Amino acid sequence: MIQPYSQAHYPPMPVLDVSLAAPESQDWTGPFSAEVDSGADFTIVPASLLRPLHPPAVRPATLSSQWRDWRPVLVYEVDLRVGDLVLPAVDVAGDPYSGEILLGRNVLNCLDLRLEGPALRTHLPTWRARQR
Repeated sequence: MIQPYSQAHYPPMPVLDVSLAAPESQDWTGPFSAEVDSGADFTIVPASLLRPLHPPAVRPATLSSQWRDWRPVLVYEVDLRVGDLVLPAVDVAGDPYSGEILLGRNVLNCLDLRLEGPALRTHLPTWRARQR
């Protein structure tokens, strides 16, 4: 899968289209544009996108930003699809305030991902994704 960077940001940002489902459900929602953020420890999904899926809540957590803001959230378990690849039972933080999906290292470390900066595109050969 090759996807162009988002031009909604400056400089342009790598993104991947993702779809979400409750674990073991075939009721997928999306695709949604997700920002590739290798600086984020964890994947963050707006709570407004998670609510209709009714995914299981796993535990409470606290998100912190680079500005040392702290925000309590719930961690949910979802199946996440990127291209033809399905990552089952991924933990994501449900953010009640954000409208953006951030793919953090808990997802990115499962992917064989190449950022082609000069070409402004993200390349994901799904057949080489690492199993969790």
